[in-house]
Amino acid sequence: MLARSVLVTGCSRGIGLELVRQLVSCDNPPAVVIGTCRNPDNAKELQELAEKYSNLKIIKFDVVDYASLSRVAEEVGVAVGAGGLNLLINNAGIMEKCPLQMFGVSLQNLEAKVFNEVLETNTTAPLMLVKELLPLLRKAAMTSGGPIGVSRAAVINMSTILASMGCFVGNADIYGYRASKTALNMLTKALSVDFGAEGLLFAALHPGWVQTDMGTTAGMLTTEQSVKDLLHVMATLTEKHNGAFLSHDGSELPW
Repeated sequence: MLARSVLVTGCSRGIGLELVRQLVSCDNPPAVVIGTCRNPDNAKELQELAEKYSNLKIIKFDVVDYASLSRVAEEVGVAVGAGGLNLLINNAGIMEKCPLQMFGVSLQNLEAKVFNEVLETNTTAPLMLVKELLPLLRKAAMTSGGPIGVSRAAVINMSTILASMGCFVGNADIYGYRASKTALNMLTKALSVDFGAEGLLFAALHPGWVQTDMGTTAGMLTTEQSVKDLLHVMATLTEKHNGAFLSHDGSELPW
């Protein structure tokens, strides 16, 4: 079992949906899998999974709706019970797009409002969710015991190789997405330093170039393969990986 309880944000499609699908359908699934999305009623595939698998709970949640955080934390607390939350996967995210380009927006066409929306969704929102769910993560760390890892208490932040300054790839015109994920990497490291001594693990993972609406259908990896790789890497994380930035194949990425 990867973990007794898992929460995944942004589950209506793409990597988030596939994470939920593989978690609930694996040979030894978590006792509780919580998937969040902005509009559950419109998330047909997610609803179909919930009808099929009793261990899946769907929670309505827009990650930038900070007024709803206390309600979400309460619902999560009820779902996971006295054992707390073992694993939070901050998957929800957005990228600025231009109708005339595959993805990204040139500096000449970039608006401050769009840039700030990307930063808020990809950086501020995950941090605020960690803050709200910290008591449940701490409870899991104390009650689960054992070595540091996702089966005890962990936060996985979905990052990207586009956030790496030491391995700059692709065109530069994804300013908001790059900056937001680089900032998320720093938060991952900072949180690992602040809470590692309490038994919590924090890591940033790059899913690869995946065939999704965000990564374009020209991606080299299917969502199925990417998630399979990601779950394998998560299962192998130990204390030495606290604060790490890793690719879906387990290799370490430069900051």
